[in-house]
Amino acid sequence: ELLRLSRRARVAAESAPPALHDYWLREMDFSTGEAALIAAPPGKTTCEYVFFPGCQLGAYRPEHVLRPLEALREQLDVGVFLGCCGAPAYWAGDDDRLDANTAQIRAAWERLGQPTFVFACATCARVFSEILPEIDGVSLYEKLADADKLAPAAIFDSAAVFDPCASGDDEDMQNAVRALATRSGVALTELAERGKCCGHGGHIRLANPSLYEEITANRAGESELPYIVYCANCREVFASRGKACAHILDVAFGLSAPATPDIDARRKNSIEVKRMVTKQFAGGDFSPTANPWDDIELIIDAETAERIDRKLIAQSDIREAIYLAQRDGDRFTAPDGSEQCSMIKAALVYWVMYRRLGDSRYEITDAYYHRMKFGEESDNG
Repeated sequence: ELLRLSRRARVAAESAPPALHDYWLREMDFSTGEAALIAAPPGKTTCEYVFFPGCQLGAYRPEHVLRPLEALREQLDVGVFLGCCGAPAYWAGDDDRLDANTAQIRAAWERLGQPTFVFACATCARVFSEILPEIDGVSLYEKLADADKLAPAAIFDSAAVFDPCASGDDEDMQNAVRALATRSGVALTELAERGKCCGHGGHIRLANPSLYEEITANRAGESELPYIVYCANCREVFASRGKACAHILDVAFGLSAPATPDIDARRKNSIEVKRMVTKQFAGGDFSPTANPWDDIELIIDAETAERIDRKLIAQSDIREAIYLAQRDGDRFTAPDGSEQCSMIKAALVYWVMYRRLGDSRYEITDAYYHRMKFGEESDNG
């Protein structure tokens, strides 16, 4: 709370470095914009419950939204709300963005008849309890634990449940996850302490990389057993460290744990969730906004792609930078024919090094960003 107070004060005073939270705030804008959807059950305008999966669950794996939604519809009068609880703005201390998102959620809740929210994400549940206490909520895992038709499958013979930090006070959610895991036949071992931060919270990954590495290494090393998690961010953190882990929804629905998708794949997954839910609830189709740089083909070796993704640089941003450079001729060309271009965004300046292979085909050799802007009217983020 003290750190959040500091961030809020610095944002209000316009002295906070926006680059430290820029990536996650842009992802929040995507989740509450193009990837967003609010719908009552087909043929209705209100509902008793609404499934709120959060912004990262479907991004990690579409089935983690689609399969639970199907199970919920078998037992409840349930609608769906694809969006974001506002955690990125909450952690960034951006009260204006948080308040705007909160107002939109409250208005949608009123339109749907003030339903109970079914949360898949412990962080969503905690944020709602603070900023929208008038909205009743229940965890998805409690509802799934009560579903007789569900037949969880043991992905591991034995495992430990890693409880996300936001679940610390929610024993009902914790117990429901353990009930689902136990029903699968996995032998559970408890960690020494529940509810420790995996390292993702507060967006410290960019602000303090060494602390992020220390925390994530410590959490992954608390047990030699694989982890069963119920937070998409926890799952991403542990997978990035090579820790064997699976989301409880993989266990609940007998799904094999996939590789962690990169930034662009996560966005595509979110769009796929919206497309499928739109078809189910509205009987129509959904197509994302087309950009003039979408047809650019990037050739990137696996090592470079991983390095770029680790820097939180989306390949869509690389395509946009190249498109603008080629269109405007604003780029550097080396004697060997390789090229370099930049693209200025609100908080960051992106640089891309590449070779043109042919029409709309480019080999990417590297990409990075920095926070400096030059010029009398520039705002150095």
